[in-house]
Amino acid sequence: MTHLREIALASRVRLEDPPHAFMSTTVYEMGDLQLVHLHRSGLFIDVDRERDDGPAVLAMMLGARDVGTREQFGHVIEQHPGVVDMIELHRPHRSRSYGIGDNWCLKIPSEALALPAATITRARPALGTGPLQRIYASHLAMLTELVPGLEHERVVTDLGHATLALSRAVISAAAGDEATTREAMHASLWPRIEVFVREHLRDPELGPQMIASAHHISVRLLYRVLADVGLQLEQWVIDQRLEGARQELASPASRHRTIAGIAFSWGFANPSFFSNRFHHAFGTTPREWRARHGSGLQAADVPRPGR
Repeated sequence: MTHLREIALASRVRLEDPPHAFMSTTVYEMGDLQLVHLHRSGLFIDVDRERDDGPAVLAMMLGARDVGTREQFGHVIEQHPGVVDMIELHRPHRSRSYGIGDNWCLKIPSEALALPAATITRARPALGTGPLQRIYASHLAMLTELVPGLEHERVVTDLGHATLALSRAVISAAAGDEATTREAMHASLWPRIEVFVREHLRDPELGPQMIASAHHISVRLLYRVLADVGLQLEQWVIDQRLEGARQELASPASRHRTIAGIAFSWGFANPSFFSNRFHHAFGTTPREWRARHGSGLQAADVPRPGR
């Protein structure tokens, strides 16, 4: 795990309060990436040599409320809540964390970024004030809330791909590489939008303004991105909500709930509209689907709506 390996190879480690020192880590796999939660007491670490125990790895550190500093290549950066800093874990650095803290970091294999090593090193001093810092910090904060509760591997993997592309854009922007920044931002936008929509389907406020605002883009650009992948926003959202309602109607855990109640929880305020759209998408009414599923019909036996 990130900090345990760092401690093992550090030339100097000092605990702020040795009798009461503690550390626990939780790692969430996201394809090539790892989201790491660290709960720890005060800790001071010095790593004064290149690490050869594995591949080169970056740690994108999301600033928390506890006091801390990180130093690498002569640049000392203080930790600030909601601000992302970067450490090349395989290279010499110093880390100072004071008091009890809950910290999150994103581990990224350097190779996966497909960026020159010089670009990565050049980016660090400017990362905190870089043009994409606010977007990136918001994205990492979203990961800390979303990823621990995700159960579908495909969603986690897709989110990992989007996060990797966004990380590439953030580092390139901080390093002044405008061409790579544009390419990486374009590559990250659609996957991030897709994950965001899927995770907010039950939110009655989900719409173009909410989606565009969450991704710091205009509504016009949002529609252009969706058009590029062959989607119309309203129909796409309805299709995903219908699928969610269909699965819930088939779930034994929802047998006590009314069809209207399930429809409402998926954003359908009008039962007649829901029933008509459900029949159009699946060739059966919600009531018939529920009854047939109870007699043994499986979800795979009914066609899904469009993407």
